[in-house]
Amino acid sequence: MSSPVLGFDLVRLPHGDSTAEVLLRALACGPREIDVLAARYDPEGRAGAWETVRRAAGNLPQIGDVLHQVANGLAHGDFTDEVAGARVEDGVVRVLQTSTIADADALVRLVHHDVFDWTWSAPLAGGPRLRTEDSGRAADVLADAAVSAYLGNRLPDHVRRVLAHPYLQAARDLAPLPEHPEGLGPEQAGVGRVLDRLRRLDGTDRACLRTVAETGRPSAGEWAGAVHDASWAVHLSDRVRTAAVAQLLAVRAFRAGGLDAADGAAGLWNVVSGVVHAEVVADLLSSDARAVLLRPWEAAFGAA
Repeated sequence: MSSPVLGFDLVRLPHGDSTAEVLLRALACGPREIDVLAARYDPEGRAGAWETVRRAAGNLPQIGDVLHQVANGLAHGDFTDEVAGARVEDGVVRVLQTSTIADADALVRLVHHDVFDWTWSAPLAGGPRLRTEDSGRAADVLADAAVSAYLGNRLPDHVRRVLAHPYLQAARDLAPLPEHPEGLGPEQAGVGRVLDRLRRLDGTDRACLRTVAETGRPSAGEWAGAVHDASWAVHLSDRVRTAAVAQLLAVRAFRAGGLDAADGAAGLWNVVSGVVHAEVVADLLSSDARAVLLRPWEAAFGAA
């Protein structure tokens, strides 16, 4: 799961910015942070909580499934010709506001195997990958907190507290997370400018972005092609973690700027995510692809 796709989930969830915080903490972890997190691990508390998580996760609507239901309704004539377009459009918007692409298991895999990939080793060529017990415990603490925020009100309050408590206790002993993209190399300045602008949105700014998202977006094929080019550049330049940090910071800035789930579903996340992705690989991306991704942002705010 790419970081822009994960961000699309998080800007539409009530506590998505908290999930982003936990994942940023995971990406910032080193040996000291693992020691602090592992010391808060609570195996007994989490075992019972995860039984409830499994039930809640099973009821979380997935975008693909619900869109399939909408399409089937149209194909079987459930909507009259007069209202079909409006009903389908309303249905798609509701789906995009209330359903997700990822799930609890995907978040667990993301933390344990992608973010914490550096904690695994293979002592023998072709042998199983291994890691220390503390690394696994620290990853569990982070994954539990991420799932607690991701599922949000779908979990009982006491279950959310059990899952999040070890992380919150550990966070007191860890350095605060930066609001700016520190350590992102040559792309840091461009990403920082976008995030700063996003955090400082006022009512007029939000209205401009909404208008651009509704009327000034590139064609779907053009935008998808530019995002593909940026994602490929991220991969080839080994900036996957850099891009993840930038996208997660953008999730937090999106919320700080007063944008909400409806804005995310209506296309504003595509605008924000696209310009952030373009800035992460500004030195590598073709001028044509970069122009496509920056165009909506510049239409709203002018060129940087």
